[in-house]
Amino acid sequence: MQKICSVVLLAVAVLPTATATVFINEVFINPPGSSADDTREFIELLGTPGRSLDGYAVALVNGALTKYYPLGSIPPRPAAQEIDEFFSLDGLRLGPNGLLVIGIGSSSMYPTLLADTNFQRWNTLWNGGLDTPGKLNNDGSNTVLLLRRRPGRTQADPTNPAGLRWGKDINPDDELITPVTDPQTDQAVDQYGDGDLDQGQPNGIDGFTLDMVGASTPVDPLDDLEVVDEVSYEHERGWEYDTDARRVDLDSPVPGLPPRRVHALDDPQGFNPDCLIRVDYRTKGPGWLPAPGATGAGPNGMNWQDTATEQWIRGESVVGSGGQGGSPQFFLDNSPNSNPDAIQPYMVNVPLWLADGQAPDYNFTAPNTYQIMAGRLNPLAVPYVPGDADRDGDCDADDLTKVAAVFGEPDWVFSNAFAGAPAGNDGDPATQTRPWDVDATGDNGVEPSDLQWTLNFQGSTDGRIVGRQYDSTTPAATGVYLNPNTGVACAVTWTALVPSGRPLNGLRAGDVVELTVRGQVAAGANTLPQQQNGIMQFVHDVTLSTGGVARVEQVVALGAFSKTRAALEAPVGLSGDQGLRRINGHTTSFTQGLAAAADLYRIRLRVFGAGTTTVGLGPSSEPGFALSTPHGVKVGRTAANGNPQTATYPAVLTLTASGQLLPGDTNCDGVVNFDDIDPFVVALGGQAAYEAAYPGCVWLNADCDGDGAVTFDDIDPFVTILSS
Repeated sequence: MQKICSVVLLAVAVLPTATATVFINEVFINPPGSSADDTREFIELLGTPGRSLDGYAVALVNGALTKYYPLGSIPPRPAAQEIDEFFSLDGLRLGPNGLLVIGIGSSSMYPTLLADTNFQRWNTLWNGGLDTPGKLNNDGSNTVLLLRRRPGRTQADPTNPAGLRWGKDINPDDELITPVTDPQTDQAVDQYGDGDLDQGQPNGIDGFTLDMVGASTPVDPLDDLEVVDEVSYEHERGWEYDTDARRVDLDSPVPGLPPRRVHALDDPQGFNPDCLIRVDYRTKGPGWLPAPGATGAGPNGMNWQDTATEQWIRGESVVGSGGQGGSPQFFLDNSPNSNPDAIQPYMVNVPLWLADGQAPDYNFTAPNTYQIMAGRLNPLAVPYVPGDADRDGDCDADDLTKVAAVFGEPDWVFSNAFAGAPAGNDGDPATQTRPWDVDATGDNGVEPSDLQWTLNFQGSTDGRIVGRQYDSTTPAATGVYLNPNTGVACAVTWTALVPSGRPLNGLRAGDVVELTVRGQVAAGANTLPQQQNGIMQFVHDVTLSTGGVARVEQVVALGAFSKTRAALEAPVGLSGDQGLRRINGHTTSFTQGLAAAADLYRIRLRVFGAGTTTVGLGPSSEPGFALSTPHGVKVGRTAANGNPQTATYPAVLTLTASGQLLPGDTNCDGVVNFDDIDPFVVALGGQAAYEAAYPGCVWLNADCDGDGAVTFDDIDPFVTILSS
């Protein structure tokens, strides 16, 4: 087994707006000591450094101590299933090292916090306003949820007529079901709640289900909540509110265990965990063998990947000495667990891949060996690599392909079972991808900054940014260089070529104008090996000021560049006679435009009418792209999401043309008659063949339906013109 000795994810020293995937990393629910609950509880999030958390929230849903009650005992109600605490994350972002801690105490109460870990005291965060923020409930089953797009009233939408649906003290599972049979006692009982998170209101709404996996029914304004990440555990026999429909150990006769959901920790027997610590953000292998007598729901007969059990250490906590930070210091409790049904014989449970073998990674034999540290990754954590879209542990061509495939999507979410996702509740969680949004905008649009992170980290298996790690204390000798963008300036230029030889102010209908766009890092160029900051992306609009003169006929990526997603390009006006939006492309090379201007792409314009128009080039006006890429180009190995500090663009060109196209006049003799039939047939075969057979003639004269192309759709209009 490969030993994991240190945390190796580094952080960005200079931040622009923010970046990437985000997930729950650590939750300290019940610190030991009489006053620690009031001062030391915390929830820690991890992700790509600097990521904006606008629109996100953390909810802790308490499932009470038991599911079942004696017949006739409800009402009065037992302790309610409720949203015990709720924290809106609007306005917050992950720190330069990728960490955010929200805590009950002031920052001075967390001695392990690093200077580049962002911190926020949670009593300052919006929680719905029904109650003041408090301590995390450590009695009963708990589910910790990272949410996005919560419905109803929010901090940003305080007057939403749908009212408050997600906030502290909301009862999301307020149903009485009676009678039911307790599977352990075989007795008739009352069941409070059904284990599903229903549509929340202060008193609950019986029977109305809230879709927890994305906007599957867009017509319902209450149907767009997205669960980005979750982890849950059972205390005694309460409810675990895991929203994933996949189960493990179906129909097992083992009491108290299955069937569990893939994000629910198995019951360790003998303790209610004080602390949950993530040590991986992926799942491993083909799944687990079912428990005796159980069946697996996976296609191979195995259990689905039990992501919670594979990814999380959970255990009791003790006060000790010898670790990072000041006093008191908290550690996981390595003492024995005397419960005969305990899954592991300690007061801590760890994933099997940390515990097996002759030399396990986790040391159970000595006390105070694993410290609970707010704002600092614990030493057994598997590296998280920004841009690792397929969650296989590295950032490579597969990730580039995956991001490019959804480049430009305004909302592309992978949270459990979003309706538009290729992975859902019926697939292997190991292939399920959390949001691919790696950029700084706080939404889930897949934009140039997302792609730039993936380009920057191509080939990386440890997420290093030179000079920083997630522990923020160890300078890295090798890794991904993200230099400041201070002084980095790009110059975008173009040249015009008219193959007919006519000048731009003397064009004729049918002329072609080829505009070759080039880019160069004009200032701040870095040519040091592994630090080159050449141009790597472009997202542009070309604009023609006057319609009816020329059309954008084609855009071709040049040199080292390829189109990112050609389907995004949108003609403006009549078949592009007023320009083309979202011209986009990228390269995996870090050296383009460092020594000289590099070819980016070529625009081909076709003149089809008389008049004058100007042609301009600039950064894309698409709102998401304008926010993500304000200068229209990205440079490699540079902070600020690869944005240069400045960029210049060429002056507009003026095109003046005389003459008009004469639809149907395919032999260019000024009239449409039977002599045009043979050239028309040749034109249908393609532009190159036509221009070779009839040099100097205008291929677009065969465009009889006026759509800017010559196709079989032009046959009927040609016959009509010929007959008139």
